[in-house]
Amino acid sequence: MFMFERSRELDISAEIIRFVEKETMATIYQVDAFTDQLFKGNPAGVMLLEKQFPSESLMLNLVREMNVSEVAFVLKDANQYKIRYFTPGGEVPLCGHATLSAAHILYELGIVAEDVPIVFQAPKDRLEIRYTSVGYQMKFPQYQLDPISTAEFSKALNIGVKAAFEVTNDWTMLVLESEDDLAHFQPDAMTLKASGLGQSIFTAVSKSDKRDIVCRCFVPNLGILEDPVTGSAHCALGVYWSKELNKSVLSSEQISERKGQLKLELKNESVNILGKAKTVFKAEFYL
Repeated sequence: MFMFERSRELDISAEIIRFVEKETMATIYQVDAFTDQLFKGNPAGVMLLEKQFPSESLMLNLVREMNVSEVAFVLKDANQYKIRYFTPGGEVPLCGHATLSAAHILYELGIVAEDVPIVFQAPKDRLEIRYTSVGYQMKFPQYQLDPISTAEFSKALNIGVKAAFEVTNDWTMLVLESEDDLAHFQPDAMTLKASGLGQSIFTAVSKSDKRDIVCRCFVPNLGILEDPVTGSAHCALGVYWSKELNKSVLSSEQISERKGQLKLELKNESVNILGKAKTVFKAEFYL
């Protein structure tokens, strides 16, 4: 009897050792981006990697397990960082709030000194982020806007649409008649998808003197009905509204339930986006 129990204990110990040797611990951080308050702005996950990116299926499962709109996976590469973004529906080429969150973690942990800019190589773009006393400044590309008809959108959504555009990275942007129309709009995933708005930016000029523009973003194509705050959408919003309002510096508020504030400056064919961030928690994953 003793020999059987002893043998069983050894088998269990060996199994634990094999598990520990096989599994790798990885830390993931959750950050609220484009806000200086907890539980506001847009939450994103950030995972700092040491050797290589995990498989795409694992990265997809991680973002679904985190139950956030995006997770940024960050890998050191010489004097820069490679960065990839995953949503519950798959990988995307650019994500503003996840980029901001990743930079925030690198600066907050002291991995990068505050006087040193961070360079991220995203799937399509080279992004530069700087720490400033009033937030993180991100240098993003300007998106191309191609005008399209507004008629089908106005009819399908029963809302006044002043202008519509096809935008870089598969976005569609609608300019609405008023901020009230935007605020009161009730999104429906099936209607948005059927109308070709499964990845869409809705915007209007602000009626408040505290901001220039307002916006909301809907991404049911990627498993996100409404994104709380969308940095990459401002690569298009900045281009449109700077011309419309004849201003190179703009203040924007994304009027989702969580809300978020951004400062934009169009300069040297880039959109500089200023935002703040707040770390919420960190967790350990067994990979």
